[in-house]
Amino acid sequence: MSLPDNFICRPYRGVSVQHWTEPLEEGPVKEVLLSREGYRRTEFIVLRRDDAAALVRIDFAAREALFNPITSVQWLAGPDDCAYVVRPDVDTANATALAEVALSAGSPTICVVEGLYQHVNFIIRACPLEVRLIDVVPPGPPRLLDLARQAITIDEDLPPVRLVPELLDVRTLASGTDEGHFLLPCQGAGVDLPGTVDYLDQRPARGDWTLVGCERSRQLHRWFYGDEPDRQVELCPDRLTPADVGTRTLLRCCLLERGIRVEGQRAVVPWGTNLSEVQSALRALTGIV
Repeated sequence: MSLPDNFICRPYRGVSVQHWTEPLEEGPVKEVLLSREGYRRTEFIVLRRDDAAALVRIDFAAREALFNPITSVQWLAGPDDCAYVVRPDVDTANATALAEVALSAGSPTICVVEGLYQHVNFIIRACPLEVRLIDVVPPGPPRLLDLARQAITIDEDLPPVRLVPELLDVRTLASGTDEGHFLLPCQGAGVDLPGTVDYLDQRPARGDWTLVGCERSRQLHRWFYGDEPDRQVELCPDRLTPADVGTRTLLRCCLLERGIRVEGQRAVVPWGTNLSEVQSALRALTGIV
């Protein structure tokens, strides 16, 4: 088969579904289709006979007319390699959604999905690209994970993506110190730590404390108090995550104030990132220009 892994039809209007009464075999299918004409926007035809399905790719000598004689038929898969799944909740324009259906169906070579609005599309050899997502909790679920899921849902150009969250728990990080006075960047996370807890954004009176924060927190501490914190627990996902050349990694850092930073397989977004930046980062990690 000449089509690559994770291939889907974009846009899915190029897929036609036809109920078939002849044998779902390569020879008879080609013979019948080559005697017919097809709609000029059609590129693939899903053939259905009872519960069986096959997929072919067609071409025309020219596509100027509304309907044109079919001049080429490529057999892509027959019933043994082609599954037809009805999932009314699935957006068939979204490659990740199609891949999830295919994997749940046992990973057939070709998975045809009838989804929302009864629109039909297919995916070939679904193999989602893994993206390691590093973020801090609480709060949970972390904002970056929520935004990445939204970006995957709305971006019809992305290949199938599987997010692999690796969450850094503030409570676990802070448990490495026996000190009972902690200074957190802000109260918004709702972190419950044993002992006394102050919040840097409230500019409390200087105490003998452990700063649980990042480089930006240290900068604020120097600005507020003119010195370094007594002790510190590093909280920056960028600094806590060693570079892994072979792994797509998405994380955030408050030293980046807008846009994205891409270094090989590593994409960094701002701490207060937005959906557009996360979408751009995922596109960069998956090779979408």
